[in-house]
Amino acid sequence: MKYFKIISRLILIGTFVCMCGMVGCTPKPSQEELQRLEEARSAAESAERKLAELRQERMNLESQLSQKEAELREHEAEIVDLKEKMEAHNQ
Repeated sequence: MKYFKIISRLILIGTFVCMCGMVGCTPKPSQEELQRLEEARSAAESAERKLAELRQERMNLESQLSQKEAELREHEAEIVDLKEKMEAHNQ
């Protein structure tokens, strides 16, 4: 049991040392990397704006479609009404 405690402590300490080495400081990004990052950020913002515009356009088109469908139902009701009046007038 004593050896188990010693070995487990050594493994824990070794793991801690390895993790500290892996997580250490990273080198400063180059100017080229910063430029690419800025271009990617700009492209992402542009895509998000375009997405918002397209969503707004879709909402507008769906609203127009609903209005047109309502108009169509009204006109179809008028046609039915006119046909009934014509049939009643012809009899």
